[in-house]
Amino acid sequence: MELIHVYEPAPPGRGLPLAGFCIHAGFESPGTDYEEERISLDEYVTKYPHATYYIRVKGDCMKNSGIHEDDLLVVDKSLKVLNGDIVIGVLDGEHVLAVYVESGHKKYLKPDNPEYQPIQMNEFTDFSLEGVVSFTIHNQRRDCFVRAHRLQ
Repeated sequence: MELIHVYEPAPPGRGLPLAGFCIHAGFESPGTDYEEERISLDEYVTKYPHATYYIRVKGDCMKNSGIHEDDLLVVDKSLKVLNGDIVIGVLDGEHVLAVYVESGHKKYLKPDNPEYQPIQMNEFTDFSLEGVVSFTIHNQRRDCFVRAHRLQ
């Protein structure tokens, strides 16, 4: 799995427009084109921009968590890792993307794809945590033909 560092967040700016209504995913919304405020994704995805970076995914080890090739991940170095968090780390000199799992007194890095094996960590494991994945940006248009075929 190759992970490519994309860029450090830019200083807060003017941002893009945020619609003045919320979208309801369960039924149609009587939305309008009214703009209420502007939003910056950097401000939306983190309180600590200097501890946050974006990274692009290569590979399919997290496909069952909805993270696919070329998705953009928001990685926050200020977050304390919790059981079940998706993390970025360095394992034996290689960057990895996995789910951090604690079970009993054991700790694991588990890919969310059955084609990959989990890694049990111990005192001899050469692993350093780079950050917690707090958000993903997924290109929905990339999947439009698959979705259209499935829903016909």
